[in-house]
Amino acid sequence: MLIRPISVRTTILAAGAMFAFSGCIDEKIVFRDRELFNPPPDSVSGFLGYFNVSDRVTTCGNCHSEKQAAWEQTHHADATLSLEESGEAQEFCYGCHTVSEKGNAVTVVAGYNAVKDSAYHDVQCESCHGPGYLHVQSVLAGSVVRPLASIAVDTGLTNGCGECHAGEHQPFVEQWAESKHGYGGHAYAAEGGNASCYRCHEGRKAIQYNFGNTNDFREKADTAVAARMPIVCATCHDPHDPQNEGQLRAPLGEPSLNQLCVRCHSRTGAPTPGAATRRGPHSAQGRLVIDEAVGWIPPGFAFDTNDVVGSHGTTANKRLCASCHVYMYQVTDASTGNFLLNSVGHTFEAIQCLDAQGLPAAGPCTDAQRNFKGCAISGCHLTETAARTAFQTVRTRMNYLTDVLWADDGDAVMESTDGGLLPKVLANAIAAGNRNEMNLYDTKLTTAEGAIWNAQLASTHQREFWLNFVISGQNTCTTAGCTTGGGANTGHYSSGEGVHNPFLLEALLLGSIEAVKAQYAVSAPPFESTPQLIMPPRVRRIQQ
Repeated sequence: MLIRPISVRTTILAAGAMFAFSGCIDEKIVFRDRELFNPPPDSVSGFLGYFNVSDRVTTCGNCHSEKQAAWEQTHHADATLSLEESGEAQEFCYGCHTVSEKGNAVTVVAGYNAVKDSAYHDVQCESCHGPGYLHVQSVLAGSVVRPLASIAVDTGLTNGCGECHAGEHQPFVEQWAESKHGYGGHAYAAEGGNASCYRCHEGRKAIQYNFGNTNDFREKADTAVAARMPIVCATCHDPHDPQNEGQLRAPLGEPSLNQLCVRCHSRTGAPTPGAATRRGPHSAQGRLVIDEAVGWIPPGFAFDTNDVVGSHGTTANKRLCASCHVYMYQVTDASTGNFLLNSVGHTFEAIQCLDAQGLPAAGPCTDAQRNFKGCAISGCHLTETAARTAFQTVRTRMNYLTDVLWADDGDAVMESTDGGLLPKVLANAIAAGNRNEMNLYDTKLTTAEGAIWNAQLASTHQREFWLNFVISGQNTCTTAGCTTGGGANTGHYSSGEGVHNPFLLEALLLGSIEAVKAQYAVSAPPFESTPQLIMPPRVRRIQQ
């Protein structure tokens, strides 16, 4: 079934060539190539649909046999049957469960919506690529017209994935549009033309550089600034490949740099020797989860990394990032029990804010208004309450330890009069005329700068000053002898309120505190210096 003949031959016996007659008969066999496509049931649109309905051989599959074989393993190939077996099929559903004008550039009623023919059952190649009749005619004519699919996504578009993957039952495009992967972020526009950034900030480039995919699509060659794309559906999902869950381009459960999310969320986790550290950790979330080359390692760091690996990065968490960030649940009206929404987790918020009805909300919100159901059903926490308590405990510990290093007075400027160890180091440096002890723009990595890196890595939304601050009385330049100051030191939010790897982050902060005290002979008020965050029992570590 997976081998598709390029042509189908029909044998025609010449008139009079009958085996019923005896004797010597002049028999002539004539071979004639059969057309590679049937006349389209909807001749107006030119949708071809199935070439062989019973075997589910698409017309496209006669030539594109490899794509046909892969498509057969996807849910798209069973779209009509799955709808009808659901017991909830309604007439308006069929447009997205068959070949029709939905999902492609056709804007009038077409395909199954125009002609109820079984040749149009299921979501076939033409559902995304558009009508194939012109294409096969152009091939025969020797001047190929390529029906490229669009990967553009937005609410209201009458083309692409979002035309069907929308609405209250599967609001993928609506939730995505609000997310930072979609139009809730701005990096695709700001950084989409920067060669060092676009591999993770521009949807089209991310497909090419992270997954080695060079397939063509309608928007691929458009270099205009306005054509830059956020991280669209096709960036993470491969329309042709059924190998991974949800047709994803990489596995979810592999605790390595090859995991789907980690491929981008792993840019810079540790200071680079000989390089400035003013930008701090950069998209280090994935490295924290899997404990891969992350954090500044203080001198004499005595912790065994096997003891501080984050439980969220172990085999106990089989979907890694997606267990928390792509949690699906149904919302019903509390008073009537009526269906309201099937939330599909494509805001990518780990503990989504909820409104009074239980619907996803933008926030900010209190911990009590957040949804911890995903933590409870993932197999990691017994109850939502237990998960919420663990979350608050970890966040409090991160705040406590980063405050030991620096307690800002509210202006996001580290000054010698602020609380914590680092302001004391700063005061001593200024008194000694040393303007480079915490110059994050030069290429020398000091103990104080290493401690800053770890604090940035562990910082929470309640301590956001760590991610954009100025150090008073210190240089922010690279040239020897320069005295320029006032430059910002930045970092990416990485810790997930400490949840991404609480045990490692606690160990790094404790090690940083001790290193600063030893290196600069400064003291901290009494604080809880023994590890407080304990690995849950029976968690299987991923380290060998």
